[in-house]
Amino acid sequence: MNKLMDKNWIFSGLILAIVVLILIRITPESVDPVVKLVISKNRASISNIYQPRDVEFTKEVMVDRLNLLDKSRFSHPKLGNIAGYSDDFFVDVQHRIQVLKGGQFRFMIGSDDGFSLSINGKKICEHLGDRPYSVQPCFVQLEPGTHDFNLSYFQGFGNSGLTVQYALGSDKPRWFGDNSSSIKF
Repeated sequence: MNKLMDKNWIFSGLILAIVVLILIRITPESVDPVVKLVISKNRASISNIYQPRDVEFTKEVMVDRLNLLDKSRFSHPKLGNIAGYSDDFFVDVQHRIQVLKGGQFRFMIGSDDGFSLSINGKKICEHLGDRPYSVQPCFVQLEPGTHDFNLSYFQGFGNSGLTVQYALGSDKPRWFGDNSSSIKF
């Protein structure tokens, strides 16, 4: 009788372990909802950040940080392909940041293809057309207080990706979306 119960407990334990593994596998990944992306699929090919938009449909996606490059694709490390398509889309980020320590900030915008960055309505930097993934530093003096961060990005054809990091002065860069002693999201 004890041998039979031991076999049943072992078998039940194995089934339970398999069920737990299946549940872990099918449960969708989630991240803290820090930054809202408005992703707009364009009907026509895109070759310039300022070309007129002909939007087919739009969706909103919340991410924890702007690290959207994986294997030369617009992809979040945990959420995967959040755009749902590979070509001809715009991404708009409008976010208020709280600057805790004023000074000279640098925003490192990595993009494949183009982008335009404005803070408080003032254009800071941009890349208008197609390009392979490149990181462009953008410098701005910010005082303590609330500031409007507006980033527009487009993906034309081929490889894609968008990353944004920030740093105060010579501090180590952090992902846009990660709080620091200088900025709160």
